[in-house]
Amino acid sequence: MLSESASGPSDATAPPLVSVIIAAYDAALFIERAIRSVQAQTLSDVEIIVVDDVSRDDTVAVVTDLAKLDARIRLVRSPKNGGPSAARNLGIAAARGRWIAILDADDAFKPDRLDTLVRTAEERSLDMIADNVTYYDATAQAEAGHGNLELNGAFEVVDMKRFLRASLFRRPLSDVSGRGYLQFALLKFVFRRSFLLEQRLRYPETIRDSEDFYFYASCLAHGAKAGLVATAGYLYTQRIGSLSGKASGQTRTVVDRGQVIRGVEALLAEHARAFDAVDTGLLRQRQEQARGLQAYETALVHNRSRDRIRALKTLAAAPPSWAFLWQGIVQRVRRDRQGTRA
Repeated sequence: MLSESASGPSDATAPPLVSVIIAAYDAALFIERAIRSVQAQTLSDVEIIVVDDVSRDDTVAVVTDLAKLDARIRLVRSPKNGGPSAARNLGIAAARGRWIAILDADDAFKPDRLDTLVRTAEERSLDMIADNVTYYDATAQAEAGHGNLELNGAFEVVDMKRFLRASLFRRPLSDVSGRGYLQFALLKFVFRRSFLLEQRLRYPETIRDSEDFYFYASCLAHGAKAGLVATAGYLYTQRIGSLSGKASGQTRTVVDRGQVIRGVEALLAEHARAFDAVDTGLLRQRQEQARGLQAYETALVHNRSRDRIRALKTLAAAPPSWAFLWQGIVQRVRRDRQGTRA
């Protein structure tokens, strides 16, 4: 195994087609599943770069043992705990592949994912490409259905406006179907490494929640040609399993809607010339929805504690929260009706 510092790789072997970057923090109990899923890819011309973000458990030992049996696995150790963005940036700096794929340590790939995405991206001369997700309940150890990724066909080109609209936190209030939808910001794109290097693009290290949204929007602002395919090759571990109803205990990301709001401000400041009035309006809408969602989630906590007056005051202080309350009611009614029919 080649253990490296942040300076990057030192060997001169032929570069792989794909570099898979796994940022890992206290992931000893589940990172082997992520690595094994890359090893099982039908596209075998890969390197697996695990960036340990100063884990306190046996993550390094687990990765080291696996690397002894597979020279494609490389360990990069961060000098300090910097969060997922900083760890991914170290991985990008160490990567040698033509393509870069991001894999969270608690997630996994289906066997043909990389082959499907890379082949499609090269055929269509794309700079970034993603697919639908398959939800995974870690407690039940079972797949829990596909994300509701709404595409116009089996493949769709994605521009800035399409991405921003599909990354809002809720549907329009006129939609009373009660259906959830998969935000594009939650997808895991595969990137052409030369594009990232030419545009000097990196993940925002001051943001630990919504960093994917910031990075994807930055790529599009720099002119990335992006696309989505309808296949569901990314196994996304649910925070709360939809089958078991129990927390996975695997995710290390702390939800912070305030960072969503700050991330939009940073995007607008850095890429002001890339956003027209419609783009800016969509970004401001994302901010307002984040404020509303934060208030709605706080109100739910108060309601569970039977402090309904405080819950109502929280909702009243943030008017955008009422839209989430309305959609929550619609979804509850829809679930109850489905239960009655069953």
